Amino acid sequence: MQATCKFCSKQFIKRYTKHVFCSLACSNRFNLNHKNTVELPRSYSSELAELFGILLGDGSVTKYFTKVYLNRIADADYIPYVKRLISDLFTGAPVTLQDKPYAGTAELQISSKDVCDYLRRMEFNPKQRYIPTWIQRNDAFTKATIRGIFDTEGSVGMKYFSGVNRKYLYKQLTVTNKNKNILKFLEYSLRRFGYKPTKNSCKNIYISNKKDIQRYLKEIGSSNPKIVRKIEIEEIDN
Repeated sequence: MQATCKFCSKQFIKRYTKHVFCSLACSNRFNLNHKNTVELPRSYSSELAELFGILLGDGSVTKYFTKVYLNRIADADYIPYVKRLISDLFTGAPVTLQDKPYAGTAELQISSKDVCDYLRRMEFNPKQRYIPTWIQRNDAFTKATIRGIFDTEGSVGMKYFSGVNRKYLYKQLTVTNKNKNILKFLEYSLRRFGYKPTKNSCKNIYISNKKDIQRYLKEIGSSNPKIVRKIEIEEIDN
Protein backbone atom coordinates (compact mmCIF):
# COMPACT_ATOMS: atom_id res chain seq x y z
CA MET A 1 0.00 0.00 0.00
CA GLN A 2 1.54 3.29 -1.14
CA ALA A 3 1.37 6.33 1.12
CA THR A 4 2.86 9.82 1.18
CA CYS A 5 5.05 10.89 4.09
CA LYS A 6 3.46 13.70 6.10
CA PHE A 7 6.85 15.41 6.52
CA CYS A 8 8.89 14.96 3.33
CA SER A 9 6.07 13.96 0.91
CA LYS A 10 8.02 10.89 -0.19
CA GLN A 11 5.96 7.86 -1.20
CA PHE A 12 6.50 4.73 0.87
CA ILE A 13 4.95 1.31 1.49
CA LYS A 14 2.95 1.22 4.71
CA ARG A 15 3.68 -1.65 7.07
CA TYR A 16 0.80 -0.62 9.33
CA THR A 17 -2.39 1.19 8.31
CA LYS A 18 -1.79 4.09 10.71
CA HIS A 19 1.75 5.00 9.57
CA VAL A 20 2.00 8.61 8.36
CA PHE A 21 5.79 8.99 8.11
CA CYS A 22 8.26 7.16 5.88
CA SER A 23 10.93 6.95 8.60
CA LEU A 24 11.70 7.63 12.25
CA ALA A 25 13.85 10.59 11.19
CA CYS A 26 10.93 12.26 9.38
CA SER A 27 8.66 11.62 12.33
CA ASN A 28 11.19 13.21 14.70
CA ARG A 29 11.69 16.23 12.42
CA PHE A 30 7.94 16.72 12.14
CA ASN A 31 7.62 16.63 15.95
CA LEU A 32 10.37 19.19 16.38
CA ASN A 33 8.84 21.50 13.77
CA HIS A 34 5.43 21.31 15.47
CA LYS A 35 6.52 21.30 19.09
CA ASN A 36 4.82 24.63 19.93
CA THR A 37 1.34 23.35 19.04
CA VAL A 38 1.02 21.02 22.05
CA GLU A 39 -0.77 22.28 25.16
CA LEU A 40 0.64 20.70 28.33
CA PRO A 41 -1.21 20.37 31.67
CA ARG A 42 -0.45 23.27 33.99
CA SER A 43 -1.14 21.39 37.21
CA TYR A 44 -1.41 17.93 38.70
CA SER A 45 -4.74 16.16 38.24
CA SER A 46 -6.44 12.81 38.70
CA GLU A 47 -6.44 12.41 34.90
CA LEU A 48 -2.67 12.84 34.76
CA ALA A 49 -2.26 10.44 37.68
CA GLU A 50 -4.41 7.83 35.90
CA LEU A 51 -2.24 8.18 32.78
CA PHE A 52 0.81 7.63 34.99
CA GLY A 53 -0.80 4.40 36.23
CA ILE A 54 -1.46 3.30 32.65
CA LEU A 55 2.13 4.05 31.62
CA LEU A 56 3.51 2.32 34.72
CA GLY A 57 1.48 -0.75 33.81
CA ASP A 58 1.87 -0.98 30.05
CA GLY A 59 3.71 2.04 28.69
CA SER A 60 7.04 3.48 27.67
CA VAL A 61 8.53 6.95 27.32
CA THR A 62 11.50 7.52 25.01
CA LYS A 63 13.11 10.73 23.75
CA TYR A 64 10.51 11.35 21.05
CA PHE A 65 7.63 8.94 21.68
CA THR A 66 5.27 7.93 24.48
CA LYS A 67 3.54 4.60 23.93
CA VAL A 68 0.82 2.52 25.59
CA TYR A 69 0.56 -1.17 24.73
CA LEU A 70 -2.84 -2.84 25.11
CA ASN A 71 -4.45 -6.13 24.14
CA ARG A 72 -6.09 -5.51 20.76
CA ILE A 73 -9.04 -7.83 21.57
CA ALA A 74 -9.52 -7.89 25.35
CA ASP A 75 -9.01 -4.11 25.65
CA ALA A 76 -10.92 -3.14 22.51
CA ASP A 77 -13.48 -1.13 24.50
CA TYR A 78 -10.77 0.44 26.67
CA ILE A 79 -8.56 1.73 23.83
CA PRO A 80 -10.86 4.66 22.88
CA TYR A 81 -10.93 5.79 26.52
CA VAL A 82 -7.13 5.85 26.78
CA LYS A 83 -6.81 7.69 23.46
CA ARG A 84 -9.36 10.30 24.60
CA LEU A 85 -7.61 10.69 27.96
CA ILE A 86 -4.29 11.37 26.20
CA SER A 87 -5.85 13.82 23.73
CA ASP A 88 -7.59 15.72 26.52
CA LEU A 89 -4.40 15.98 28.58
CA PHE A 90 -2.13 16.97 25.67
CA THR A 91 -4.22 19.01 23.26
CA GLY A 92 -2.60 19.20 19.85
CA ALA A 93 -0.23 16.25 20.31
CA PRO A 94 -0.35 13.70 17.45
CA VAL A 95 -1.87 10.47 18.81
CA THR A 96 -1.94 7.43 16.53
CA LEU A 97 -3.17 3.87 16.96
CA GLN A 98 -1.24 0.99 15.40
CA ASP A 99 -2.98 -2.36 15.23
CA LYS A 100 -0.48 -5.24 15.37
CA PRO A 101 -2.33 -8.53 14.89
CA TYR A 102 0.85 -10.62 14.79
CA ALA A 103 1.74 -9.42 18.30
CA GLY A 104 -1.85 -9.32 19.56
CA THR A 105 -1.43 -5.70 20.61
CA ALA A 106 -2.82 -2.26 19.90
CA GLU A 107 -0.19 0.46 20.28
CA LEU A 108 -1.16 4.03 21.12
CA GLN A 109 1.64 6.45 20.32
CA ILE A 110 2.06 10.12 21.28
CA SER A 111 4.51 11.61 18.78
CA SER A 112 5.73 14.62 20.72
CA LYS A 113 9.08 15.38 22.29
CA ASP A 114 7.37 18.02 24.43
CA VAL A 115 5.10 15.39 25.96
CA CYS A 116 8.04 13.07 26.63
CA ASP A 117 10.00 15.88 28.29
CA TYR A 118 6.94 16.90 30.30
CA LEU A 119 6.34 13.38 31.64
CA ARG A 120 9.95 13.18 32.77
CA ARG A 121 9.63 16.55 34.52
CA MET A 122 6.58 15.12 36.28
CA GLU A 123 8.93 12.38 37.59
CA PHE A 124 8.02 9.53 35.27
CA ASN A 125 11.09 7.28 35.26
CA PRO A 126 10.76 4.70 32.44
CA LYS A 127 13.48 2.46 33.89
CA GLN A 128 12.96 2.45 37.66
CA ARG A 129 9.20 3.16 37.50
CA TYR A 130 8.86 4.54 40.98
CA ILE A 131 5.70 6.43 41.90
CA PRO A 132 6.20 10.24 42.15
CA THR A 133 5.70 11.95 45.50
CA TRP A 134 2.98 14.24 44.09
CA ILE A 135 0.87 11.13 43.54
CA GLN A 136 1.61 9.44 46.87
CA ARG A 137 0.78 12.57 48.90
CA ASN A 138 -2.72 12.94 47.45
CA ASP A 139 -5.42 10.29 48.00
CA ALA A 140 -7.35 11.13 44.82
CA PHE A 141 -4.17 10.94 42.71
CA THR A 142 -3.14 7.69 44.42
CA LYS A 143 -6.50 6.07 43.65
CA ALA A 144 -6.36 7.25 40.04
CA THR A 145 -2.89 5.74 39.64
CA ILE A 146 -4.03 2.45 41.19
CA ARG A 147 -6.95 2.46 38.75
CA GLY A 148 -4.61 2.95 35.78
CA ILE A 149 -2.33 0.11 36.92
CA PHE A 150 -5.21 -2.31 37.57
CA ASP A 151 -6.88 -1.44 34.25
CA THR A 152 -3.75 -2.33 32.28
CA GLU A 153 -2.17 -5.08 34.40
CA GLY A 154 -5.21 -6.42 36.22
CA SER A 155 -7.35 -9.51 35.72
CA VAL A 156 -10.41 -11.03 37.39
CA GLY A 157 -10.66 -14.76 38.00
CA MET A 158 -12.25 -17.40 40.18
CA LYS A 159 -10.20 -19.47 42.62
CA TYR A 160 -10.99 -22.69 44.46
CA PHE A 161 -10.19 -23.30 48.11
CA SER A 162 -10.59 -26.74 49.60
CA GLY A 163 -11.89 -26.50 53.17
CA VAL A 164 -12.42 -29.20 55.77
CA ASN A 165 -16.01 -29.93 54.78
CA ARG A 166 -16.34 -28.53 51.25
CA LYS A 167 -14.72 -26.58 48.47
CA TYR A 168 -15.13 -22.81 48.25
CA LEU A 169 -15.28 -20.69 45.12
CA TYR A 170 -14.14 -17.10 45.47
CA LYS A 171 -13.39 -14.14 43.25
CA GLN A 172 -9.91 -12.68 42.90
CA LEU A 173 -8.73 -9.37 41.44
CA THR A 174 -5.06 -9.67 40.49
CA VAL A 175 -2.32 -7.34 39.30
CA THR A 176 0.76 -8.92 37.75
CA ASN A 177 3.93 -6.86 37.49
CA LYS A 178 7.58 -7.65 38.18
CA ASN A 179 8.54 -4.14 39.25
CA LYS A 180 9.06 -4.02 43.03
CA ASN A 181 8.35 -0.28 43.23
CA ILE A 182 4.91 -0.75 41.67
CA LEU A 183 4.03 -3.75 43.84
CA LYS A 184 5.17 -1.98 47.00
CA PHE A 185 3.12 1.09 46.11
CA LEU A 186 0.00 -0.99 45.44
CA GLU A 187 0.27 -3.04 48.62
CA TYR A 188 1.01 -0.06 50.87
CA SER A 189 -1.66 2.19 49.32
CA LEU A 190 -4.40 -0.45 49.35
CA ARG A 191 -3.71 -1.21 53.01
CA ARG A 192 -3.75 2.49 53.82
CA PHE A 193 -7.21 2.74 52.27
CA GLY A 194 -8.43 -0.17 54.39
CA TYR A 195 -8.18 -3.04 51.90
CA LYS A 196 -6.64 -6.43 52.64
CA PRO A 197 -4.40 -7.27 49.68
CA THR A 198 -2.26 -10.39 49.67
CA LYS A 199 1.12 -10.91 48.03
CA ASN A 200 2.30 -14.51 47.85
CA SER A 201 4.70 -14.13 44.93
CA CYS A 202 7.28 -11.64 43.67
CA LYS A 203 5.04 -10.38 40.86
CA ASN A 204 1.39 -10.50 41.99
CA ILE A 205 -0.91 -8.47 44.23
CA TYR A 206 -4.31 -9.99 45.01
CA ILE A 207 -7.60 -8.63 46.31
CA SER A 208 -9.59 -11.73 47.23
CA ASN A 209 -12.06 -10.46 49.83
CA LYS A 210 -15.55 -10.15 48.32
CA LYS A 211 -16.32 -6.92 50.19
CA ASP A 212 -12.95 -5.46 49.22
CA ILE A 213 -13.61 -6.12 45.52
CA GLN A 214 -17.06 -4.55 45.74
CA ARG A 215 -15.61 -1.55 47.57
CA TYR A 216 -12.74 -1.31 45.07
CA LEU A 217 -15.17 -1.00 42.17
CA LYS A 218 -17.18 1.63 44.05
CA GLU A 219 -14.36 3.75 45.53
CA ILE A 220 -11.44 3.36 43.09
CA GLY A 221 -13.33 2.14 40.06
CA SER A 222 -12.25 1.04 36.62
CA SER A 223 -12.14 2.78 33.25
CA ASN A 224 -11.68 -0.55 31.50
CA PRO A 225 -15.04 -2.16 30.58
CA LYS A 226 -13.33 -5.57 30.58
CA ILE A 227 -12.58 -5.33 34.31
CA VAL A 228 -16.05 -4.00 35.18
CA ARG A 229 -17.80 -6.69 33.13
CA LYS A 230 -15.83 -9.52 34.69
CA ILE A 231 -16.41 -8.29 38.24
CA GLU A 232 -20.13 -7.86 37.66
CA ILE A 233 -20.59 -11.17 35.82
CA GLU A 234 -18.69 -13.09 38.46
CA GLU A 235 -20.73 -11.29 41.13
CA ILE A 236 -23.95 -12.55 39.57
CA ASP A 237 -22.64 -16.11 39.19
CA ASN A 238 -21.35 -16.12 42.73
